[in-house]
Amino acid sequence: MLITCKGIQKNGIHEKCPFIHDGDWGDSELTEHQNFHNSQESQNYSWLGFDTSQPIGKFSGRDGKSS
Repeated sequence: MLITCKGIQKNGIHEKCPFIHDGDWGDSELTEHQNFHNSQESQNYSWLGFDTSQPIGKFSGRDGKSS
């Protein structure tokens, strides 16, 4: 599973983070990355967390058609 970092919000501006991890929840790389962002949290810095990609071949239920 691909897990990406959503980035940060710094001084009200969203900044992307290049972190991508191919693994599972609970892997040490995720914990280290989370700790990195948490150590920098302040009034002007907010970490947005992780996101996962949708597995290939799994349908979301949306086909783009209007009813």
